[in-house]
Amino acid sequence: MHAHDIPDTPEIRSQMDAAMESTCARLGLDPHQVQAWEDGYRAHDDEGSTFEWWYFDMQLDDGATLVVTFSNKPHTEPHGPLQPSVLVIYRDAAGNRFSSNDAHPAAEFAASAAGCDVRIGPSTVSGDLVDYRLHIETAALVADLDLHRLAPSWRPGAGISYFDAKQEQYMGWVVAVPYGSVTGTITHEGQERAVSGSAYHDHNWGNELMSAMLDHWYWGRAHLGDYTVVYVRMTTKGILGFGAINLPTFLLVKGQEILTDDLLPLRLELGPEVPGPGHQSYPTHLRWTWRSDGGSVVLDVANPALIEALDMRDGQPGRRQPLVHLLEHPMYYDFTADATLTVDLKGIKETVTGHTLYEKMMFR
Repeated sequence: MHAHDIPDTPEIRSQMDAAMESTCARLGLDPHQVQAWEDGYRAHDDEGSTFEWWYFDMQLDDGATLVVTFSNKPHTEPHGPLQPSVLVIYRDAAGNRFSSNDAHPAAEFAASAAGCDVRIGPSTVSGDLVDYRLHIETAALVADLDLHRLAPSWRPGAGISYFDAKQEQYMGWVVAVPYGSVTGTITHEGQERAVSGSAYHDHNWGNELMSAMLDHWYWGRAHLGDYTVVYVRMTTKGILGFGAINLPTFLLVKGQEILTDDLLPLRLELGPEVPGPGHQSYPTHLRWTWRSDGGSVVLDVANPALIEALDMRDGQPGRRQPLVHLLEHPMYYDFTADATLTVDLKGIKETVTGHTLYEKMMFR
């Protein structure tokens, strides 16, 4: 499908700045600093019409990866009752994959609006933007992990994307830990081992069926040398009468310094696609470019290794399955890949290499 990039013009920038300032004031946000309550339960007063999740991923020093998501309900049912679940996707150092999505009764869910403090069944997470403690407990995998933030908490502007003229349909996002360290233990199939590596944590919430607003997205994060990168492109299904629009987001940090979080210059070029599970496909190469008068940043993502492919229809309640099967086939793909970052910005000229975790989410 063809989608329009947002023009990088003074008029667009002025409109975006004004919208960000207005939204921050309305929501009580500090435009320059994330507060601990922003990682709390944002649906606390409106959970009957809001989905929410807390996402964590870890790249471990031995080559294994772990993804954990605490959800109050499926994002496919924002107006439905609480259906708490804990999604776990684990890929060990040998490439063997394990995943589970354990559902629990609503009575086994609790979350605080003051900060990140979530319990779903026997699994828990708590943290204050700087340090987090996770206990994950499934039938086949148990993990006790400590995360420590090493790059500043961040959100893009006010952290809210609206998808209608009345600003009633939205999706929210805050990146509590763009990059951090993780230590602890993972027990899988009865074998316990100590682990260490890098970690990432973000938090999403919204009040509308995402497939009604979005066609697909690419999202990823990496820590390469001294650099932390978060990169996103959401493609809408057509909003405000303007047709499909590419909504980019970009964060580049060196150490503790944000070099840029200007989203407008970000563009994505996709390489050849190969068939994936679930009747969708994915590209074998992604090139993210960011260019302005102040310099350029290029991130090349290649040689993706599929960690997991999830058919998002599988979790649909029975009453919705026929419609979903007829109209769409949403798929989630999770990858690890090689990454090369070239920075020519603010007097810095450097190329670094490493690995990135990223995902492709298709809603059609």
